[in-house]
Order: sequence, then structure tokens, then C-alpha cells
Amino acid sequence: MFYSLPLNVSSRGQFYFETVNKYGDGMRVLVTGGFGFIGGYICRKLVNDGWKVRVFDIQNKADRPEFNLNGLEYVIGDIRDYDAVANALEEVDLIIHLAAKHRFFGISEEEFYSVNVIGTDVILKAASQKVIKSLIFYSSVAVYGDQNLSTTEETVPLPNSPYGMTKLEAEKLIRAWVSEDDERRAIIIRPTVVFGPGNSGNVFRLIRQIEKGLFLPVGSGDNIKSVAYVENLVDATMFTYERIAKGVTVYNYADEPHKSFRQIVEEIYRLIKRPCPKNPLPLKPVLIALKPVDLAFRFFNKDFVVTAAIKKMNKATHHQAIKVRQTGFKPDFTIEDGLSKMVDWYIRNKKSRNSHDEVHE
Repeated sequence: MFYSLPLNVSSRGQFYFETVNKYGDGMRVLVTGGFGFIGGYICRKLVNDGWKVRVFDIQNKADRPEFNLNGLEYVIGDIRDYDAVANALEEVDLIIHLAAKHRFFGISEEEFYSVNVIGTDVILKAASQKVIKSLIFYSSVAVYGDQNLSTTEETVPLPNSPYGMTKLEAEKLIRAWVSEDDERRAIIIRPTVVFGPGNSGNVFRLIRQIEKGLFLPVGSGDNIKSVAYVENLVDATMFTYERIAKGVTVYNYADEPHKSFRQIVEEIYRLIKRPCPKNPLPLKPVLIALKPVDLAFRFFNKDFVVTAAIKKMNKATHHQAIKVRQTGFKPDFTIEDGLSKMVDWYIRNKKSRNSHDEVHE
């Protein structure tokens, strides 16, 4: 039985209800990590489409305006806590598993494994106990590692980071879970860099640097940077779910046509209404000039953040979403549309005391 409690009461694995759900006959979905960036968009779409939505998250962000959704239920808990997860899975038809450790700095390999692998294992065991047959799992193109090629769903994963490695391990657990029951089905989605209003990731930082006049272009910028606008990703998720087959299906997700890093930068400058620098610094001389600083940082077993950022902006990340296109999915928004929405959001919120107070991961 679920009880209606005051909004901000804190209790592990306890349910909270904001409003009465008007979609009494809808299927119920549990969204782990539902108070995150992608989770917020997923929840809004599901509620609008008539689902009964239950969020399971370790952080309580239900008081944020973006989560003021009709009928949203939420549970505050840790995905490694079997009892809390099992309780949250009562009367659930579908699990959308987003909860994960994903930041690349300040997180130990042990913590990546604990949350991303053990947490997924707990969810699968609880799903088995509750006889839940359907799962959508958000993995990542990080499972491909730094292969210098254009990846597809057929590319052999070669992760080279704790995040990518643990995401791949979680995928293996899901495959094993599905193989135990012919009625089970799972979609594994591997998105590239996701952006949109509310996000504080790579594209947000690029917009902020350009708007503040801090962006220094280095290199030609001809390298492809695959990106995914969040609303397109969410729409693709539910589009593929409606066509879900038994077994496991893997989809990359990136918006097309792909853009080079230079094209993305030029579009942001255009949206901010500032002239784009025409003569970027040459890459190789800059890296040579930074070599002494790099060596000093390596003495302390660290990477110099400036060099790392320059290499990152000049690295190609070309991920093709062939299989999702084969389903007939057509996104509503172009990359330019998404950048426009994100820049508008950034400008509206830049006067806040701290821009990071306006974003959520």
C-alpha cells in the first residue's frame, strides 16, 4: 500500500504523491534517476502520454518547477538498496533505468562499479521478483572507447574509462537477465553527448565560454562532434519502445546530419549575436608550447586541464544511429533548433547568482 505524505518528508524507499493522477488506466513506469536532466524530460513526456510515472532517485528534486507534473509519484532511495527498489517496483509495467555515476572527475573506480554495475544488478533481481518483463536502459557511446572510427551499433565495444567499462558491464547483466525468460525484452540506448535546456554538460560549458568571451579556438574544428538534442532522444526512446521486440535491441542515438565542432561553435556565436573568430590558433604549435606544463602536471600524476580541453575539442566523436533511423523515427528538432533552445534558456538564467543552480544532471 502507498501512502500520501507531505512533500518534503524524507524516508528511505518511501513514496510521495504530489497530485491525483488523472490517467487511471495508464501503464505504470519506474524511472530510476528520474530527477536528472534526461529523466526530467522523460517524465514530462510520459505523463503527457498518459503513463503513471514513478521516479526513483537518491536526490529529492520534486520541488523544482520542471517536476510539477500531474500525478507524478516519487521515491527517494538508492538503487543499491534491494528493499527500496523492490518496494518502488510494486505494480510497475516498465523500468526506464537512467540512474548512474557518470562524471569523469572525482569518482573512484569502486564507486562507478558500485552504482553502475551493482545497482543495475539489484534492479534486475528486484524486477525478476516482481515479474516485470520490460526494461529500457540508458547506456552510453562511452562503451566504444576512443576508437578512431565512425561507430555503429555493430562496432565492437572497447571502453577505456571506468564509466564506459561499467556501462558495458551493466549491458551484459541486462542481456543475461533477458536470456533467462523468453518473455523479457530490453532496449539498450547508447546516446552521444546530450544537450538541451537544463543541462550543465559540455555544450553548456561551451555556450558559457563563448558568451563570457573566454573561448579560445584552437585547431581547425573540422572534426565531427556527434550530439543529441534531449527532446529528440526522449522521443526516440518511446518510439522504439512502441516497437520493442522480445530479446535485447541496441540503439545508438545521435542527431543527424552530424556537425563539425567548428559548425557548432559558429552556430552558438550566431545565436548569441557575436562575431565568430576567423583565425583559430594552430593545434600542433599550441600543444608543443604547453608541453613543459604537461610534464610538470604528470609529475603529480595529473593531466593539465587546458591541454585536456584542447585535445577534447579537436577529437572526432562520430557515432551513427543507423538502427533507430531504420525504425522510421524522424526527430522533430534539428541540432540548430536544440542549440537555439539551449542558448535562449542560458540567456534567461545567466543573471542568477550561480548558473549551476539553474541546471540539473
